[in-house]
Amino acid sequence: MSFYETLYIVDPNLENSSLEKTMDEIGKELEKTKSKIINHRVWGKKRLAYPIERQKYGSYILMQFESGDQEKIIDYDTWMRLNNSVLRHMTVLLDQKPDVHIEKKPEVEKLEDEPRKVESSDSKETETTEIKSNKEESNGEDNSSDDKQNADLKESE
Repeated sequence: MSFYETLYIVDPNLENSSLEKTMDEIGKELEKTKSKIINHRVWGKKRLAYPIERQKYGSYILMQFESGDQEKIIDYDTWMRLNNSVLRHMTVLLDQKPDVHIEKKPEVEKLEDEPRKVESSDSKETETTEIKSNKEESNGEDNSSDDKQNADLKESE
């Protein structure tokens, strides 16, 4: 069994529905070679090293698969070259079976309701100052007295 990875670049201006349609079309064409797709995901929009068809950016899509009929893979490669929606593509042989990619959701940081303590070690003595959260600063109060205190604190350092 051989495992391959194809990286192809499509027009970055495609909408999500058009991009999904292109990915499905390429996946179906690969399945005609009796190959099994392991991963097929959008890697992201990136700047190209040089302009291709007057495009400076491209949407990179990564597809990893287990090889099927080798004679039909050549036809698949030719089809990819002739496909107008694909700017460039490259297929490489992998040393081992790739892991199934699981999309991770980024963690959302919670805003603190309480003021945070920050220690400054600029002077010989360690001073602790309070930093108000964005929530407290944006409540519409006049913060001019706070600005004066902060200026006095900086001068004393």
